[in-house]
Parts: sequence; structure tokens; C-alpha cells
Amino acid sequence: MTEETITTDAQLDEYCAECADDILSEAPDRDTALDMAHEYADGSQYVIYTWRAHALCAGCNTDRGESFLEDVGQPDGATYDQLATLIAYGEIYARIVDIIDAS
Repeated sequence: MTEETITTDAQLDEYCAECADDILSEAPDRDTALDMAHEYADGSQYVIYTWRAHALCAGCNTDRGESFLEDVGQPDGATYDQLATLIAYGEIYARIVDIIDAS
């Protein structure tokens, strides 16, 4: 995806589908695919760059990312930027895993 930011659910779905396609073409089994999903989400430009994480959070449904944050707990003293990146990670990871599980 050549977008500098993701600001809609359709763009986020497309990005996550591209990630899942890459993962499924390389992973020999589900466990490896889930590990790779974590790596793809954690290394995503939409997680690493806080301004991109903010755009994603502002424009997309982030219910799953917010649930992830609730599950892992909010780090003490977390900044707005850190929360945005955690939510973006959780949302991207959940959407990639959904596609992997549907395959």
C-alpha cells in the first residue's frame, strides 16, 4: 500500500489483507503465521510512526485495538503517543489474525 496514512476502515482492511497474504504465502503452519502476524503488526509503519498511528485511530474503528489495550493493561505513565501506537498495533494484529483464521 502506498498510502502515507490510513484514515478509513477500507484502507486498513486492504493493508491487513496484504499483510495476511504475505504471511500465508510464507508460513508453514498457523503458529508460525500468528508469530508473523505479531511481527508484521509490531513493525508496521502505522505503529512505529506515531503520527500514522494517530491518523489510523482517528479515522478507523479501533474497538479491537482498544480491547487489546484493556487486555494488556495501560502502562503506567503512558503518553498519548504510546497509547495510540498500542491501539494501532492491537487493531492491525486482530485484523490480520481474522484473515489468517478465515483462510
